[in-house]
Amino acid sequence: MPLLADAPSLPVPWRVGEHVFVAGDTDCGKTFLVARLIQLRKHVLFVRTKLQDDTEVGGLLRVDSASAMRDMYATRLLLQPPLRRQRAEVLRALETVFRQGGWTVVVDELFYVEQKLHLRDPVEVLLTQGRSHKITVVTETQRPSRITRFALAESKHLFLFMHEGRDVLTLKEATTPRIVEAIESLRGFRFAYYGRRNRIVATGNARQLSQIIRFPSTSQPGTGQPPPEGSSGPAAPSSGV
Repeated sequence: MPLLADAPSLPVPWRVGEHVFVAGDTDCGKTFLVARLIQLRKHVLFVRTKLQDDTEVGGLLRVDSASAMRDMYATRLLLQPPLRRQRAEVLRALETVFRQGGWTVVVDELFYVEQKLHLRDPVEVLLTQGRSHKITVVTETQRPSRITRFALAESKHLFLFMHEGRDVLTLKEATTPRIVEAIESLRGFRFAYYGRRNRIVATGNARQLSQIIRFPSTSQPGTGQPPPEGSSGPAAPSSGV
């Protein structure tokens, strides 16, 4: 069950264009949580850079090239390119997301994408300008103190697993001092949640996610997207792209 004084305000709506930040150590339950979250969305691109990671994310078609995004019927994709093409394919995918609009894109390990693939700029473009394109960015990281500040500052929903030291200070500065108590109370696979719109603090777990967050009642059930206006999803890329 959700914990702390803000529980009566839950669940909160997760609107199109509202970014999500998820932070925690390996095996804390980040991927399981994100897999549950994206069930609320129809058009999903999950960018996975861990070559040996075979964690199942249900309902996604595994591909190794961003060219799969040209298929108007391929609306739920898990992009896992080989190492030699990793940077090029991830860059193409992020650029395609921005050009087409309407996607929920998951960046599986933000630190690696920023620091090793040197793709901080396109990630920051999506975080700061994606909302007007109806783009939602879900970022995952282990160390919140070592990634772009926009991942924290631009996210409306933050799911924070157990942290300590400098990372807790970073999270406190980016949210509210009340988040410290919530993080210190965590055990097992529980997370602390911070909703930026109403400064809500709560704790929960992924199996009871519906008690924390929901898609707005104006959305189409099961999609998390607003009713289409002449289109069923992201716009097709222009010819020759």
